[in-house]
Amino acid sequence: MKLYIKFGSLAKFQRLFDSNEYLQAILSQTNSNVYHIETDDLSEIKRLLIGNKIKFDIK
Repeated sequence: MKLYIKFGSLAKFQRLFDSNEYLQAILSQTNSNVYHIETDDLSEIKRLLIGNKIKFDIK
């Protein structure tokens, strides 16, 4: 699966990503705003992103 960060939320997401070891362990960047998700459990990712008001899509 891929995580797409909306361009308006990139700066907020980058701060969260830099400070969160869990996200660093399960996400690998494939493009400037696209990350490959290396887990099937999306609940924690969604909780973190929604809690930090980051706009995203998962496909």
